[in-house]
Amino acid sequence: MKTRVKKAFLDINEEEKWLNEQGAQGMMLLSYSNGTYEFEDVSPAAFQYKVDIPQYSEKERRRDYLDFLEQTGASVVAEYADRVYLRKKASGEPFALYTDRQDVERQAKKRSSHLYAIGFSQIMLGIMFLMQAFLRHEGPVSFWIPAVFGFLFVMSGIVFLALGFRAGREATKGQVPSREERDIWEA
Repeated sequence: MKTRVKKAFLDINEEEKWLNEQGAQGMMLLSYSNGTYEFEDVSPAAFQYKVDIPQYSEKERRRDYLDFLEQTGASVVAEYADRVYLRKKASGEPFALYTDRQDVERQAKKRSSHLYAIGFSQIMLGIMFLMQAFLRHEGPVSFWIPAVFGFLFVMSGIVFLALGFRAGREATKGQVPSREERDIWEA
């Protein structure tokens, strides 16, 4: 039985976690487009999912990379907005694409870069409103409206930046060795 789910995620890590929950319940992802996931119930089989943001933008190199992933046992389910949705049968081992510390950190930065962009743009917009409030006010109303909006935009930007930092930290947690472990292995 096929099921369509319309769902939006701000954090790719949360999206991947939700997909893996669906896979553990025997739901096989068939396609993804514009926030609509199409699943097929194939219980008792279980699947693992990974959302990847490849570093290759050229079509030929990207296709070579995706062909390599398919040779390792992962299936490319969908490609959407520079993201690649991958699936493989659950084997009890984690579905890890990157094992090198730099690759894990690079992937974490890519996953949270949209949160940084939103946060910085919100803060800049808030600063512009605050500047307008303090530099160009002709009465109490013309001061308070841009001041309130400026404050709200700055606070919103700070929230998005915090979400970006948290998402980056959580994406690398457990995958990047601690400083002591790196010193031991890199000595």
